[in-house]
Amino acid sequence: MSRVKPTVDFIHAWRNPEEIADEVEAELRFHVQMRTNSNIEQGMTPEEARLAATQSFGDFDQVKVSCCEIKRGFPFDLKPLRMGVYIAIACLAGAISLWAVNVPHHNLFSVLWQLIAIAVLMRSFLIGRKRNNPHID
Repeated sequence: MSRVKPTVDFIHAWRNPEEIADEVEAELRFHVQMRTNSNIEQGMTPEEARLAATQSFGDFDQVKVSCCEIKRGFPFDLKPLRMGVYIAIACLAGAISLWAVNVPHHNLFSVLWQLIAIAVLMRSFLIGRKRNNPHID
């Protein structure tokens, strides 16, 4: 399955929220109208049919907000992407560690800078892992 079209739709949804909201509202109104027509075919008066359709549909605004959020949702799973970021951070921390060991230290500042860089990278790695899996200590 190609991820290009869902990704383009995702970007379009975030760049044009009013257009997406109008599209979702039109779709929802279509469904309410279809339910109203179905109720009329079952013998209800038009006013009763419309009222029953809107009541069975629920809170229109809340459904609209939920549908817009779904439309703006990312089109595929982000876990592999997150995993790649964590691996990149770990590799970068390892590379800095190797560099810190192999580079001659001429002053205290360079040693502190290297240790801080390693600590920041490892801390960001651990924070990201804990955010995705709260059971990790």
